[in-house]
Amino acid sequence: MQLYPSKAQVSAMLQCARQCSKRNGNYITFGEFCVLVKEMQKQSPKQQRNNQLNNFSKCKKNCEVFLGGSCNPTTWRADTAIPALQREGISFYNPQVSQWAPELLAEEYSAKESASILFFVVDSQTRSIGGMIEIADLIASGRCVIVVAYPYRPNQTIMGEVISHKEYKDLVDGQSNLLMLVKSRGIKVHKNLSTALQCTANILKNSSCNGITPEQQITNKLRRLRDVFDSYGGQKGEISLLKVLEAYEEITDRSLQASQLHNYLLSKTDTNNFTMDAYINFDKFCALVAEISSDNCDTCRNEWAAKPFQRQTSCNNNRCNVDSNPVVFQNTRQYDVYLGGSLTTKSSWRNDIAIPLLKEHGLSYYNPAIRENGEILDNMTRISENGNNVEATPNEKILEWKRPIDRSSVALFTITNDTRSLTSMILAAHYIGLNEKVVLCIQDLPTGCIISNELLSDQAVKDYNRGRAYLSDLARRKNVPVFRQIEEAVVSAVNLCKNR
Repeated sequence: MQLYPSKAQVSAMLQCARQCSKRNGNYITFGEFCVLVKEMQKQSPKQQRNNQLNNFSKCKKNCEVFLGGSCNPTTWRADTAIPALQREGISFYNPQVSQWAPELLAEEYSAKESASILFFVVDSQTRSIGGMIEIADLIASGRCVIVVAYPYRPNQTIMGEVISHKEYKDLVDGQSNLLMLVKSRGIKVHKNLSTALQCTANILKNSSCNGITPEQQITNKLRRLRDVFDSYGGQKGEISLLKVLEAYEEITDRSLQASQLHNYLLSKTDTNNFTMDAYINFDKFCALVAEISSDNCDTCRNEWAAKPFQRQTSCNNNRCNVDSNPVVFQNTRQYDVYLGGSLTTKSSWRNDIAIPLLKEHGLSYYNPAIRENGEILDNMTRISENGNNVEATPNEKILEWKRPIDRSSVALFTITNDTRSLTSMILAAHYIGLNEKVVLCIQDLPTGCIISNELLSDQAVKDYNRGRAYLSDLARRKNVPVFRQIEEAVVSAVNLCKNR
């Protein structure tokens, strides 16, 4: 497995296992072993015995820094970031490849999950669609993120093509709104690589495990499992499968469907006659939680599993001096469904599909495409005091959207196949990161796509579809429903409202 637990970790695990199981004997069970392996797989290189200390550039997982953001044709990683990190002895993961493919998403996700710092550069040489979506999610999830951003310029080229004024406005709008979200979380936006890299080194030098050793982290999690197991009747040795569902949700802050539990048990035994009245012991419970919570993705949101053996970094050196407090709105649910997503689409999906279905089920909604006075506006305008439509500032735009989303029980984001929808994808990723109830409908742009009477190049279509792929992958890993058909997405939003 290429894992290197220390003697202290094994000793602590043995002692804790004896205490939790109330047994004698210097051994651990299979379930307890699963917990140890799960945590060791997340352990940072500085806490493992690394047999390749100087092989930083080949680090593919459990690295300290994930180098995300703009890729080809940028060279900021090879020219500046990697040499600087190597001088400091900091391990890193470099996702830049000559030819990107969706199959790389899983490897990138694993690297991001284990990294202590997520270092992102939003470079104006590329559209940076995927990177902006990732940042929006990660800052909302509370991760330690370093952001470097370079502004777009009118009439500039991207991958050898001059971008139109309309696309320039869309890119500026998306980047500006993202940076407002970043600053609203109290995170500094760096203007150059050198200060950001120095900030990264300082954070890692000053980081610690908040006084908790790796051994204590393992034993604390095992004790947590035992306490929850016992609270659901496990003191007698076993709990029912129905109680397993409740205990799993308490530990991970995520629901486990009976069908998922049934399929898991089927994969572990030849018996296919399971009922929710069946019972499992603590050892099987440990194995179940360790395996299911890391199957395809780590769905756990609370302290039990969301704090792997990373350096528990303090980002005080990465705080901004202004807007240091996140924008918080009163958490009063005023609407059932927020009808978010593409605003400039030719599709009238809100009026033709979503609103009739919501009315049929007696659900309220907020339509961001229409003001309270009934006037239809796009996402670039606001009404001034004299009643004229003028361009909104990024701060005004992001607040305009956040208020009704925060007051809605379910946020539905429809990304249509005739819009760039950069800001909508950023917002959707952000609310997924906040662990809000989100439903997505994502449609890829077709080859030869025309947006606002402009033909998109093959490279542009590829870039915007890569962003859609990142958002879809992020959503599925966090159990957020994703659809291609709008009606299916609306029905899913209705069901979420009905079942809350």
